[in-house]
Amino acid sequence: MVRSLLFDPELHTGSLLEKILLDIIIPLGDDINKLHTPRYAFFWLMSHTKFPYIGIHLTKLAPPCLQLISSSHDENKVLALKCFNLIIENIGRSEMKVNNFDHVICEEIMKLIKHPSLEVLELSIPCSLSLMNLMTDPPHKLQELWKPNSFDMYLLSYLEYAAYETKSNRKRLYVKYLERIIQTCRQAIIKHLKSIVTLLIEYMKVRDVKEVRLSCLKCLKLLLVHGWPRICTHSIDILMSCVNVIAESHSEGNTNIYNETRDFVLALRTLCNGSLDKHLECLKSFNNKGVTGMVAYVFEKNPSSSS
Repeated sequence: MVRSLLFDPELHTGSLLEKILLDIIIPLGDDINKLHTPRYAFFWLMSHTKFPYIGIHLTKLAPPCLQLISSSHDENKVLALKCFNLIIENIGRSEMKVNNFDHVICEEIMKLIKHPSLEVLELSIPCSLSLMNLMTDPPHKLQELWKPNSFDMYLLSYLEYAAYETKSNRKRLYVKYLERIIQTCRQAIIKHLKSIVTLLIEYMKVRDVKEVRLSCLKCLKLLLVHGWPRICTHSIDILMSCVNVIAESHSEGNTNIYNETRDFVLALRTLCNGSLDKHLECLKSFNNKGVTGMVAYVFEKNPSSSS
């Protein structure tokens, strides 16, 4: 019955939607942790209400989502994040600002990008990014590139949470979405270059989850594009981090990480116009075949600036 009602034109005047919500929504004051069926009925309703009707009825749909996300149960938080994703995908910026919902929702989601549950974290990070992209203009398109903006504040919090993280599986998520942040900021990422490089160098030490190192290398490659020429001021620290990864991955027989790191060092050396040659020359006598093989490969592929 509800399914057929969703396609009734009367639904989008608001009156029928209100009737459905009264039947399936979590009543204020009730224990939402005991109301299993209404929660999922509400999510089903959300998933079948698309653009532009989610925006039209946001004042009715957002409060139950906020109630779910403030629950102490992770299951409710996961459901709320899925609902917020549906809202963000089917709404415009001006509609999100109604009743100050943009700030309220952002505040609630931001609390979860350091949540201890891996499932919650895996949903909250991309949800927070999508919300920031909806609420703000891309940082690289701002007229005053160096002026602090809301995306800067978001990124500072994100980097702080990522820096204090100790579990490899959670680091995997932080660095995975850092790639998306760099792509969003483009040249505006230079403002945060030192903090990001420091974080990536630390994350490159993670050995038990190989995706962490691979994602770090993807981020570093993006920094070569969007962080030039300032990235070259960090080139020696980055090179030494890569040398450790090269040595470990060669000893462990991890060909994928070894090759990706070796190719990144080649790109770094090329971009920095030979400023790393002296350090690479010193590594020729390094007591690891993986490292000496990397150095030989780099000079062979680009001999123009070698001594």
